[in-house]
Amino acid sequence: FNLQLWNNYFHLAVAFITQDSLQLENFSHAKYNKIQNKYGDMRRLIGFAIRDMWYKLGQNKICFIPGMVGPILEMTLIPEVELRKATIPIFFDMMLCEYQRTAEFKK
Repeated sequence: FNLQLWNNYFHLAVAFITQDSLQLENFSHAKYNKIQNKYGDMRRLIGFAIRDMWYKLGQNKICFIPGMVGPILEMTLIPEVELRKATIPIFFDMMLCEYQRTAEFKK
């Protein structure tokens, strides 16, 4: 398990979906529709990939707690409903991992 590789993956993916040029809600309605029709919402696609990779980490998830709380929160604050539905459960999973490791929530 290469912690640095996975850490870089998650940080790069979060940086990608939080970049200003992908915040479609900031565009005019015409530009929003044109981008949606041509490319779709890439934030959703990458957000789902982050979620899927998170759950594939298994016992190694604990290595990213609490370090990934902030980046995942940034991603969850994007005003895209499906992305939020996909990423909010990661927080519950983080709490569950922390509790299973320490049997408490002191951090």
